[in-house]
Amino acid sequence: MPYLLAAEADKIQDFIFRSSRLREVVGASQLLTRFCRSIEDTLAKQYNGQVVVNDGGSFRVIFDDVRQAIDFGNDLSELYRLTLGGSLTVAEPVEMNDDFADANKNAAERLRWGKNRRQGVMVEVHMPYVAFCESCGVGLAERRDRLAVRNASRHRYLCATCQIKAKERDRGLREFLGAVYDAYAKKAEIPAHIKPDWPEDADAIAELDLSGRNYVAYLVADGNGMGQLFGSCDQHQLQQLSQGLSRVLSESLAVPMIAFRKQVPAQAAMIPMLPLILGGDDLFALIPAPYALDIARRFCLEWEKCMQMLVNKIGLHNVPRPTIAAAVVICKGTYPYTLAHRRAKALLEDAKRQSKLLAAKTGEHLSAVNFEVILGNRLAGINEADGDQVIQRSLRPYWVAENDLSVGALQHGIDLRHLLAQRYALKDLPRKRLAELRRCFAEAPAGICVRERTQALERWTQHRLEKILERLSAASRSAVVGALEAVGKLKNDGNGAHYWRRIAHDNRDVVAHGIPDLLEVWEFAQDLSHAPDDYEPQEEEA
Repeated sequence: MPYLLAAEADKIQDFIFRSSRLREVVGASQLLTRFCRSIEDTLAKQYNGQVVVNDGGSFRVIFDDVRQAIDFGNDLSELYRLTLGGSLTVAEPVEMNDDFADANKNAAERLRWGKNRRQGVMVEVHMPYVAFCESCGVGLAERRDRLAVRNASRHRYLCATCQIKAKERDRGLREFLGAVYDAYAKKAEIPAHIKPDWPEDADAIAELDLSGRNYVAYLVADGNGMGQLFGSCDQHQLQQLSQGLSRVLSESLAVPMIAFRKQVPAQAAMIPMLPLILGGDDLFALIPAPYALDIARRFCLEWEKCMQMLVNKIGLHNVPRPTIAAAVVICKGTYPYTLAHRRAKALLEDAKRQSKLLAAKTGEHLSAVNFEVILGNRLAGINEADGDQVIQRSLRPYWVAENDLSVGALQHGIDLRHLLAQRYALKDLPRKRLAELRRCFAEAPAGICVRERTQALERWTQHRLEKILERLSAASRSAVVGALEAVGKLKNDGNGAHYWRRIAHDNRDVVAHGIPDLLEVWEFAQDLSHAPDDYEPQEEEA
């Protein structure tokens, strides 16, 4: 009788992020990718195993004998420890009958049980009067050397793990980023003899900031409802799905980056992105801050299209339309990537939660994008104080859709492209007036009950907002009112004489507006349909 064995690496992100330099993060991701792919032709073949999944630190392997499965699991765990210095949980083999989906479900349950009941701990070697690694700050340094990077001017103390990551990065990134580069090179028509020029660190991407303030963006994405999708697969479908997910991610990321390169040709030889995690349906990538929101929007649309093609190709039926959640954190190039990732994951969870609630209430499946700008070295998430208020100064997260949203979806938010369109519509508005709008919305009513909010917003609109509109020229006033309505509502629609939109957020009835979001991300909310010069103001106004 055949047996299915499930295994998964523990705390993958801790391993990948346990370095301060992005090149070592990329090296760690490639090391993990290469390890997973090598198992099929090495250890699995030694034990006559049939590999179904071997990507992103996750394994599903079928064996004819339970003893072979157990021995493979023991050797796999030990090989992972020796190669990557981490731990890997191996579940007990599961008997396979005719129903592979049921066996896969049981294997996943045993894997979760094993992860929750791991025995023992792993500790770092520690001795007094020795140096710690200057990259991760955790491992015991065993060598002082100069890294093989551009402009490396001094020696560093490095532990064994960080040395391995750095050497892996120096090997080239074909195993990890080959699919991304192939898709990018094909669409950009880059000749085959030209070698990929990946950015070395965040400073290289920061040079693409059109505002000159050295901001970068981190994009995190994760597919919605993937558990249900995997659970609907038979053995052959699961194998095809696992093999196709990384290709879908790669092609989806390449499309908006080609559009960015056409609009911002500076440093044309360098690829304007650096994926840090790229496995399965998980993405963590460093991208330019300009156009960051539209890059995320177009990435989601391309992922939906490519994923739907993959689902159709492998013959999956009666499954929800594939959608994805994405989060963008825009920050200084010197901001710690680990903190940016942590904040992006929190924003991502909010986007996934809203997509799930929409599907539960309306049966409609939409991708969503969340975002935040971290100014300077400000702590992330400090604007969440009004999260429980009945008046919220944000419409995030935003939906991503190819066509107009349904009435049901509009009751939960608006399309991100409408926010980007208002950035172009207001491009001629003087910065002085933008600052006045920012202060006006910052002083919007807060801490009031539901029955008082309509009157409070009407008073605020009449005494604060209208005063600003009166000082604008006719053209500017028309543009601002259009923006207020586009990312809010019509002032006199029968639901209060104000521009605030009523939506359902986390099963709560709130009113919110998108203008604060637009002002927060003003420098980075360009649409890739327009060149940077198109956003230059055409007039000045007192």
